[in-house]
Amino acid sequence: METINSKISQLPTEQKKWLLSVKNTFQTAFYGDYISTSKLIQAIKLKAIERDYLEIGLLLGSDDLEAYFKY
Repeated sequence: METINSKISQLPTEQKKWLLSVKNTFQTAFYGDYISTSKLIQAIKLKAIERDYLEIGLLLGSDDLEAYFKY
């Protein structure tokens, strides 16, 4: 079974950098209770698709993203 970190390590460098910057934003919003987690994850997935980061959507599910962003 693949871990979240191993899935993320498969992503192109540009996408890994983008996810890390999004992680910082997510943590601010999540811990500040500004928006629901599921809505935020959906917005992140849509933005990834918009940026043509299709691997993020293919390799990582919503649960994977939430676990990555929270820790």
